[in-house]
Amino acid sequence: MARNILSRIHLSGTLVAQSPLHVGGHGEDVDTDMPLTRNGAGQLYVPGTSLAGALRELAERLFSENVIDELWGFQKEDQGHASFVVVEDAVIENNDSLCIEIRDHVGIDREFGAAAEHIKYDRAILPRGSKLPLHLTLEVLKEEKRNQALAMLAALKQALEEGEVRLGAAKTRGLGYVRLEKGQLTEQRFNARAGILAVLRQTQGGAISEDEIKHAKQAHPSRKRPRLKIKIHWKPVGPLMVKAGFEGIAADMVPLLSQSEQGLALVLPGSSVKGAFRSQAEKIIRTIRQDLQPQWLNQEGKKKFLDAVRLELVDQLFGAAKQHKSQESSNAPTKEQRSPKSSNDSANDLGLSALSIIDCYGNQKIKPESWQAIQSAFNDKELRQALKNAGFAAWSQAYHVAIDRWLGSAAESMLYTVLEPHSTQWETLTLELNWQRLPEKIQLPCLALLLQVIRDLAHDRLPLGFATHRGMGKVQVTGFEIYPHDLEGELASLGNIRLENGRFQNLSDSLKSAWQNWSQQGVSR
Repeated sequence: MARNILSRIHLSGTLVAQSPLHVGGHGEDVDTDMPLTRNGAGQLYVPGTSLAGALRELAERLFSENVIDELWGFQKEDQGHASFVVVEDAVIENNDSLCIEIRDHVGIDREFGAAAEHIKYDRAILPRGSKLPLHLTLEVLKEEKRNQALAMLAALKQALEEGEVRLGAAKTRGLGYVRLEKGQLTEQRFNARAGILAVLRQTQGGAISEDEIKHAKQAHPSRKRPRLKIKIHWKPVGPLMVKAGFEGIAADMVPLLSQSEQGLALVLPGSSVKGAFRSQAEKIIRTIRQDLQPQWLNQEGKKKFLDAVRLELVDQLFGAAKQHKSQESSNAPTKEQRSPKSSNDSANDLGLSALSIIDCYGNQKIKPESWQAIQSAFNDKELRQALKNAGFAAWSQAYHVAIDRWLGSAAESMLYTVLEPHSTQWETLTLELNWQRLPEKIQLPCLALLLQVIRDLAHDRLPLGFATHRGMGKVQVTGFEIYPHDLEGELASLGNIRLENGRFQNLSDSLKSAWQNWSQQGVSR
């Protein structure tokens, strides 16, 4: 049966990827384990279902469940109705100027520090700067519901413009950060002749005034979204890179570069930084627990890796893969040990990480043709000339060889070269902590744990990137800022925390005592 519609409100604009993006597709691909999704015409796109899912999740954090069910639809037993929100598929607008990249991922064995068995995969990604058209339509049935609908779309528009929405996979490991540009709210009216004629002329209707939007938001205010944003200013002390998943000709190992708006740039993936942070956090917790001989040391394969990374606080802060009952780790906290959920949050179960780290790019850009010349250089002389032409004369080709333990000479077939980036400058490292995802009981201990990891980074105990056991990846922290959003009371003072000479200043007494109390409980267990 047809609906009697009062009006349609449209939210439109362009979503610009602030970091690489992966929305997985169906089918096999010889180049990657996880290909990108394509439509029937072979075009790269993001399905409307993916967009709608991310937007609904944000709307649920902004408004009550009853409001969201009424507008977005629901199904509970034999009750429910279809959604009044329509989100169209988004075909990538600048597809012709983009180059699909392949990112390699590997888990690190906590015992040996090498690649973990059966934890190796790669995924295709769209680079930073990819543009997606956003077309969302909300059907309004009654005049008294119009302000409620308008308030929700206005809140979504603001959140999208502030970059709060993540799309696709690995959205807490650097991917999927998008920002809305040229966003606008328009309305088609069906209760007047002029409005109906405008619809027949296939127009999007008239723009909604700022006064109307302000009135709707006052009548239906959105919930607060408590979170912390942390910015770390840093610079590499020596060569720092993440190794690309392919080899060059003159240089066997080359750094990973990714496309951006002005060209190619060195990239430190959020997944790499987050992996290093998580490993350091595990060491801190195991030291406190005096866990000298964990049970996972006797296991093998994928189960060994999954059990090794399951630790209280670490799971909640960095996320945890869902496990079946038959695979549950002996290291995972029991039902009695798990912290209760916060009274104002329904999404505190283990799973998605509360901490997000965005990909970090080098400031110096290189043209694709110049990078191609560097990769394809046939010998050392050609490589040095290609680096000079590209403006990277400070980069060097380092030779490495293993020594035969019996003869004391170079071991056979163990000579390789690495193209090491020197004298590079990088963007600020950005972290975001979703306060709502943390159970209230452990919010402060989790923050204390994260601050200790950042302190270790500042004290040169936490190198980043490739070959960190062979002299690379050393960093110097030059600045630190923390920005609380929608946090009240004593939590609002977290913005006063400073990092000076490797030590945190202005830590609140409640933060210190929360960590001490949790630490003592950890030792007693």
